[in-house]
Amino acid sequence: MKFLPFIILLLFTKPGSELVSIRQQYIDAATSESSANEFHDEMKDLKANGSNHTLMAYKAASIVLLAKYESGLITKTRLFNRGTDMLEETIEKDPNNYEARLIRLNIQDNVPWITGYTSDLKKDKAFLIKNYAKQEAGLKDFAKKYAQRSEAFSKKEKAMFD
Repeated sequence: MKFLPFIILLLFTKPGSELVSIRQQYIDAATSESSANEFHDEMKDLKANGSNHTLMAYKAASIVLLAKYESGLITKTRLFNRGTDMLEETIEKDPNNYEARLIRLNIQDNVPWITGYTSDLKKDKAFLIKNYAKQEAGLKDFAKKYAQRSEAFSKKEKAMFD
């Protein structure tokens, strides 16, 4: 009987609605330290051997976002490296994961150049443009909104997200 509310929730929850919530948490985490901490708390228990590479990419991003708000250089560097290493491992396991590549592009587009974490910008941008039409509506909307705000995309490239 304890599981009845959970089962009802599962039956009436649209597939992908979890990702809609996670995408919004990711956006919020980039603008507020408390939101970054909440986002990381939500993602930290995901297991690295899980098959959902999209969620693992968000877990990695949550660690990178913790680094954004860290004041100590050593801890900031460790968090950043741990998050980006996890993201690279995730993309290595699933190189065609559109959302993971979008997250990596977003991180590389926003980190200081001194990090050296910018080598996949052009490759990811080309991948995202090429595969945009194949994505589900929610992910297309998320990618389009990012591309429209990003300085990484030219005006011509932004038009390809229509």
